[in-house]
Amino acid sequence: MEQLNSNMHSQLSESIIERLRHKKILTVIDFIIEDQDKLRAATNLSFKEVIDIKKTLTNKFGGIIKRPSTLWKLEQLNTVRTRIRSLDDLLGGGLNPGQIYEVCGLSFSGKTQLCLTIASNIALFSNSLVRYIDTKGDFFASRVDNILRYRTKSKEEINKAMEQIKITLVRDYNKLLVILQCMINILKQESDIRTRALIIDSLPGVIFKSSKEPEMNFILNRLSNLCRFIANEFNIPIIIVNLITYWTQPNDKSSGSSTKETQTLINPTLGKYWLHIPNTRLLIEKLNDNYRRISVWKSFQIKMDSICNVKLNDAGVT
Repeated sequence: MEQLNSNMHSQLSESIIERLRHKKILTVIDFIIEDQDKLRAATNLSFKEVIDIKKTLTNKFGGIIKRPSTLWKLEQLNTVRTRIRSLDDLLGGGLNPGQIYEVCGLSFSGKTQLCLTIASNIALFSNSLVRYIDTKGDFFASRVDNILRYRTKSKEEINKAMEQIKITLVRDYNKLLVILQCMINILKQESDIRTRALIIDSLPGVIFKSSKEPEMNFILNRLSNLCRFIANEFNIPIIIVNLITYWTQPNDKSSGSSTKETQTLINPTLGKYWLHIPNTRLLIEKLNDNYRRISVWKSFQIKMDSICNVKLNDAGVT
């Protein structure tokens, strides 16, 4: 989203913009979603002036309202198949445009291998780019090349697919936010060759470098706003990798028993704020050396607890 500047509204002087920056209100989205009373305190503007600025920014930078039937047709036309048959069946055809998907699991459960396979499969489509943000240094071109060799024998097709996966290495959350901000301008300029998916592998590594919870929630807020804007504005699915944690607590049903029982709870990391950000949350679990189970943990479109089994081998996830 655009950075606030004095050309956007007559009331937005340089001194007011500087005050907003001190309050970490940097972009148009930051201003629009911020509480009116906080904006009044930060800018010394009247309630009416703040509302007028919000209306002006919304009209200038807001999206176009579309009918549900138009959005449904657009979704059907732009559904991105992962080419992992059982996963596409689980998702109702593939990855829906404008949706944020989260893949959760323990370390070495196959999250990155799933992302690499999906990226490779999508990149084989003609004129289809995949934006891949790597925060761990786990993206290996040799692994992608190997996956592609199981899909096609054409060296030309393999090279083209490799070129259509755009990699960015990110080591901290500040750079991640900057990259996503820059990506908006890049996506606006695309024409025939367009981005079909954005993959972020993974979030916990960069987010937990901020140990203070208020700051972490602020980062997650900025991140979720950017991801939602990119997904909705450019009709692309976003896949975000997350970890899980196990918690053991007493079972309430066993409170009257002399022997107390415990139950194990599984939670995605990143805290309560992030729980409701993804549209669909998938849990990937290791069954044995080669097989993985993918289940729907949370979704408003797919039946909860729906599952599929996939195989992890030299060809990626199949």
